[in-house]
Amino acid sequence: MMMANDWKTKEQIMADYGYSEATFYSRCKECSLLSEYRDAIIHDGGQRTYVDEDRFQDFLRYRSEQYRQRMLDPRLKGKG
Repeated sequence: MMMANDWKTKEQIMADYGYSEATFYSRCKECSLLSEYRDAIIHDGGQRTYVDEDRFQDFLRYRSEQYRQRMLDPRLKGKG
């Protein structure tokens, strides 16, 4: 069951995206370190973590674009 505000639980994100718990926390940490996307991760104390999926998908698009740029830059691929 999805929450009314489009937030999902850790378990829902892990299931929907095929993430292990380690990958989930790695993506959350990376997302939280970027000021423009940190609002995607909602910590309700130390017990629960929720994800604003729309904002999280914005982060994943940004992450994908950064990866694409690295792959296009021959210096970063070690061919420069």
